[in-house]
Formats: sequence, structure tokens, C-alpha cells
Amino acid sequence: MRVIKPLYDARLGDLEQGDMIKVECACGRVELIPGYGLADRAKLPPFTPVLDLERRLRCRECDQRGKVVLSIQWQRD
Repeated sequence: MRVIKPLYDARLGDLEQGDMIKVECACGRVELIPGYGLADRAKLPPFTPVLDLERRLRCRECDQRGKVVLSIQWQRD
């Protein structure tokens, strides 16, 4: 049984297959990004805090960076 961490303490390495990062932009666009392998695709180390992605992500709709709110949808066992 794994321990689910709070958002402020979650790292990319804590995310497993099936876990999703929910990204909500100020313009209203919502995306679900698979957390597993995000570190590989974005070339980020696994110890990167999930909340650090808020300033890195850019909205595909309004092209604004840093205007998103993140949450994690943990996969249930």
C-alpha cells in the first residue's frame, strides 16, 4: 500500500502509472496530464515538486504561462 502525499509535498517521482495531474487555467481550459513519465518527457528530475509545474506550464488556449492551478488525481487501488 502506497502513501498518498498532499499536493504541497508531492514530487514527480511519487506519481505512478494511472495518476493524473489536473491542470486548470484561468481562461477555463482543463487538461489531464498523465503523471507517470512526465519527468522523462519534460526532462525534469523525479525530485521536482509538482507545484513547481504551475509556473512552467503554458496554456494551449490562451498561451499564458503561470496562470494555472494544479491538482493530483491519484489512482485508486
